[in-house]
Amino acid sequence: TKISLNVQLEAGKNGSNNNLRTSKSFLKNLPDFNYLLAMLFYVISLFSIIESVNYLKYVGIVAIALSWWPRIARRAYFSIRRRLLDINFLMTGAVIGAIAIGDYVEGATLMVLFSWSDWLEKQATERVRNAIEDIVALSPDVAYVGDDGMPTPVEEVEIGTTLIVKSGEKVAIDGIVIFGTSTVDESMLTGESRPVRKRVGDEVSGGTINIGNGFFKMKTSAVSSDSAVARLARLVEEAQAKKSPTENLVESIAKVYTPVIFASAILLGSIPWFWGSEIGMKYLYEALILLVVACPCALVISTPLTYVCGLAQGARNGILIKGGVQLESLSKVS
Repeated sequence: TKISLNVQLEAGKNGSNNNLRTSKSFLKNLPDFNYLLAMLFYVISLFSIIESVNYLKYVGIVAIALSWWPRIARRAYFSIRRRLLDINFLMTGAVIGAIAIGDYVEGATLMVLFSWSDWLEKQATERVRNAIEDIVALSPDVAYVGDDGMPTPVEEVEIGTTLIVKSGEKVAIDGIVIFGTSTVDESMLTGESRPVRKRVGDEVSGGTINIGNGFFKMKTSAVSSDSAVARLARLVEEAQAKKSPTENLVESIAKVYTPVIFASAILLGSIPWFWGSEIGMKYLYEALILLVVACPCALVISTPLTYVCGLAQGARNGILIKGGVQLESLSKVS
């Protein structure tokens, strides 16, 4: 009865903690307040197509300001400081151009969509990071060393140490069974739901669970930092930093495309002034339109966002894809 009561109290405590964690996660995953306001003002500005409330187009300027500050503004500033013209700087220039020619709603469309895509990418990346943390959490913190099962931090366990793994416990570190027989659940590493029988001489991986009725002794063949779980986490983290061929292609094009567009807009808006102010004003207007129309936000936003969302969706379903390169390779599988 005492044990049952303790289990119930512990379960209740864990349930409360999980509910609190869920609530915090929900609040954390909400869009930034300025993004929500920007979307609201943008929707209001769309009603300016009705002639009687045409003045609502000016609300688009508020939507632009809320979307632009502070994340995109900060990135554009550091882009200028590094003497690089990136997508944030081009978006800023395009929106300034939209405001200059009076297309406030179009400018708001550009900036609101760009800021929300930035938020979506951040959320998708966070999900992948959480999946990696879940992998790391598979490995227990304590190993039971020697015939007496002395609790020892896994970081202190050396190669060749004898460990005891009782029924229901996790295997602390990779090793080889030297005594006993039991069944191990390896699904968290291999995805295979069928329990695997382990006998003397068989290899066992850290993070797997002894779900059989018996216990076994094992001799460690690796340290905790080099276990299967630790290697898997490192592989996924390293792969996240690698970009797919498509992402690299888009980035390399953007590095050339952005300066060319800005240079073209500057030339188009300045040279025609030699033929008079009327022609100069006309082509200045055309240069501002060029900045708005030529902004490659759809291409630059969608490419990395697609890969990150693909990786995050896989992680949510328990499928860990190492990175964009591997995700892209799946498209070629027949």
